[in-house]
Amino acid sequence: MNNLLGRWRSHRNRRMIGSPYESCYAFVGVGSHALQNLYPVIQYLGIRLKYICCRHADKIPDIERKFGVTATTSLDTILDDESIRGVFVCASPDAHYGIVSRIVKSGKYVFVEKPPCSSLQELDSLIEDDPEGKVMVGMQKRFSPFTRDLMRRLRSEKPRNYSLSYHTGAYPEGNPVTDLFIHPVDLCMFLFGRAEIKGCLRAGSRSDTTIQLLLAHENVNGTVELSTAYSWGRTEESLRVNTSAGEYRLDKMERLSFSAHPPRILGIPLEKTGLFTSSEQVISLRDGFSPMATNNQIYAQGFLSEIKAFADLVEFSKANDAPLKSIVNTYKILEYLDS
Repeated sequence: MNNLLGRWRSHRNRRMIGSPYESCYAFVGVGSHALQNLYPVIQYLGIRLKYICCRHADKIPDIERKFGVTATTSLDTILDDESIRGVFVCASPDAHYGIVSRIVKSGKYVFVEKPPCSSLQELDSLIEDDPEGKVMVGMQKRFSPFTRDLMRRLRSEKPRNYSLSYHTGAYPEGNPVTDLFIHPVDLCMFLFGRAEIKGCLRAGSRSDTTIQLLLAHENVNGTVELSTAYSWGRTEESLRVNTSAGEYRLDKMERLSFSAHPPRILGIPLEKTGLFTSSEQVISLRDGFSPMATNNQIYAQGFLSEIKAFADLVEFSKANDAPLKSIVNTYKILEYLDS
């Protein structure tokens, strides 16, 4: 038995060390988000980085020492290298459009962190330059296992309505609409399809704002509250979906639960008679105790799956689950909110 266990562990470790990816890639950007979330995933998956492009030349020695790659301040160096098939872009949001536009015209695949651009007009321009769908947008919540699980369940149950709350602290360093609110808005579009705004209320200032939306999708309506008027120490990201069978609740991409509706007799809910006790079923939960990849926050939030999906697109021609065209409806909502 010990021999079998040892062979199984050896086989598992070899699979983890090995990588199916053989092409060369480059990365544009060395900001905190890239360093904390994207670079670790790239290393874990065994994706081969040849270049890292940064803005300041004084960072080059540190980058080369840390990552063992060629660091450069010239995007042309990457574009002129025919061995580079895919480029990751995670720079300043206001620089993404210009960078992605140049890369996609060179014929290389591009993974761009949100937001890929600052307006619907720029998005349309990128789509026109990318007829083959080689650009993938980093909408990681689409790739979260919790989102995928909820989506599968909603296919067999008819959603009646939903409510989403997204609360953070003040955001003076950028545009909260395109930098922060893009994720919850895109999640609604991904789960329920394109929507029209039926109502919108606003309060506060640019960096300390609250927006309340009433969205009408084809088969379901939803209320959405997006706010930077709370605290970064007590952030909230919760989605509640009421279906014909019961209510699903998704909290911070870490917990998915379901509460069944009580049965009725002659229209009277049994819970009012004391014959039914409501209970919550936890469908999936990120286990912070067990140090496995599936319990890592990077996996739960969707970062690992989205990077893997991009490498599979580049090297195995797999489907692009987040092409530029797929965020048009998201940007229509964002453009209204940003007006």
